[in-house]
Amino acid sequence: MRRVFASFAVLTGLLAGCDAVEANRKAIEESCLANGDSAEVCSCLATETAERVDPAVLDLIVMGAKGEPREASERIKALEPPLRSQFAVEVPAIMAECGMEH
Repeated sequence: MRRVFASFAVLTGLLAGCDAVEANRKAIEESCLANGDSAEVCSCLATETAERVDPAVLDLIVMGAKGEPREASERIKALEPPLRSQFAVEVPAIMAECGMEH
């Protein structure tokens, strides 16, 4: 019985994590579409970002996508150097790979 409960708890945690990733992906995609980019570009951008960046970086990207760019910008400055580097390098790379023009 303990194993069943433990397995259920792990599965529930994984599903909750998936829901959070999906919500973040959707927020990025919706913001991208609202800015006039194509559905193909926005889907790529949202999916690649959600899969490739650290959760702390992803949270800040979503914050900006939800209309809080100043707060996100301030929090980016407080990130550890490796995460700031990831934001500075990985995000533009994803944008380029997905065909985002701006």
